[in-house]
Amino acid sequence: MTRVGIVANFDAGWLGGISYFHNLLNALYSLPDRKVEAVIFTGFRTRDEYFDGLPDMTVVRSRLFDRGTLPWLTRKLWMRVFSRDWFLERLLKSHRIAVLSHSSWLGKGASIPAIGWIPDFQHIYLPDCFDPAEVRLRDREFHRICRMCSAVIVSSYAAQSDLFQFEPSCRSKTHVLQFVARPINDEASLPSSRELVDKYRYSGRYFLLPNQFWKHKNHGVVLEALGLLVREKKHVLVIATGTSTDYRHASYFESLMRRIQELGVEENFRYIGLVPSSDLARLMSDAVAVINPSHFEGWSTSVEEARSLGQRVILSDILVHREQNPSHGKYFLPDDAKMLADILWSVWNEPCPDAKSRMADASRAIGQRRIEFARRYQDIVLDVARNHS
Repeated sequence: MTRVGIVANFDAGWLGGISYFHNLLNALYSLPDRKVEAVIFTGFRTRDEYFDGLPDMTVVRSRLFDRGTLPWLTRKLWMRVFSRDWFLERLLKSHRIAVLSHSSWLGKGASIPAIGWIPDFQHIYLPDCFDPAEVRLRDREFHRICRMCSAVIVSSYAAQSDLFQFEPSCRSKTHVLQFVARPINDEASLPSSRELVDKYRYSGRYFLLPNQFWKHKNHGVVLEALGLLVREKKHVLVIATGTSTDYRHASYFESLMRRIQELGVEENFRYIGLVPSSDLARLMSDAVAVINPSHFEGWSTSVEEARSLGQRVILSDILVHREQNPSHGKYFLPDDAKMLADILWSVWNEPCPDAKSRMADASRAIGQRRIEFARRYQDIVLDVARNHS
């Protein structure tokens, strides 16, 4: 087995990242001819629960990844002075790691090759969503990934096109790896619909909006669409999940809550907070449709998870969503509340497909895509290891 190391400081503030690694590693370990063994490196502060549902693999904890500790500070200072992540390199070597993946760079001349990962170039398209210092930091870090890593993974062809403009020299070592969500083969493993109704106190049919409350996720257009529907005495329910904190825009969530009151849609929009993944899967399965109104995505986790359930999706008309191309997708212009309102009302009044047959069909369709996803990642790792030896 070729041992690949992944630094995974999972954080509840980035649920899409946690989902990404769960999908990647579960797909990899499902390969019948698997040739790669993954080892996760993380800090002591990372919660055990973030690893629930992962395959049986080694998890190495180190203070090197715990922000503010002496080992973390020493490592960062060394990297700044010498442009070399010597402390991480030494830790990886002690665990016989052949390739570092999805975890930035080790520096020129490192004994272990690295596969960089750039999820998206949101900071270029939506600079107002970032502090200027963070824009500069992302630019600098992405350039370093392109120049110091043996290969670079992006999640979509749209991101690959952006990367070629950002760093043309990276063209020959870039790989597109479109992740695929794990299908739910055993519906009985999920909580019942009745349990969730009692737990989250909602009733009747609903749309699900499972995005975190980050400004670029564009929840506001959904509120405006609901306001238009309510004015016409057309009532639907949207249930929203996810973290309410946007570290770049601290008042964003509160401004949305005020807008709900201004529009008089308190009975039409329900926020139920962060929910366990099994609850989210049941909520998604039972929904009339899933909504993703985002202005920008690298590769949408919620769209992929809806696809894995065969669920209908109402999504913003952006390049990545078109590339994902869910079979039951309906598109609207991201800032067109009227267009979204019309689609919501139309879908609300359509008959819902049978959930069990829909999930069974989706599981069969997604199986081959998932194998291709895992095999493509394995080939990238093996190729980088081979070329470095």
